[in-house]
Parts: sequence; C-alpha cells; structure tokens
Amino acid sequence: MRGTLNQKQAIRLLESNGWKRKSGGKHQVKMVKSGRRPITLPDNHRKDYPAGLTLAILKQAGLR
Repeated sequence: MRGTLNQKQAIRLLESNGWKRKSGGKHQVKMVKSGRRPITLPDNHRKDYPAGLTLAILKQAGLR
C-alpha cells in the first residue's frame, strides 16, 4: 500500500479485512476483531492521516 489513509479509507480497508465497527462518536471510531486489540481511528477533519499514523494503524491491524 502506498500513500496515506483518511478515516473513511481506513474504515473501508479494515472492514474488508474482517474488522467490525464497534462504536463511533463524533470524532473517533473504534474497530474490533476477535483475538486482536481494538484500533481507534481518530477524525482528522477529512484530511489524510500523517504517514506515521497510517503505518501504525496498518501494523496494529496486522496488514503490514
């Protein structure tokens, strides 16, 4: 995967890999999957996440 993600793209990517949206407030969404720690996706005002945060999300999800 190249580039960075925004919140909407991260949700779609995680859901396509078996993650489910557990709760979501106005500014953050929590994604859960059996046997894994939950991942919290912060809202970044419709902008892409910084590169380090994108890598951290992918690493936590086991996609990198």
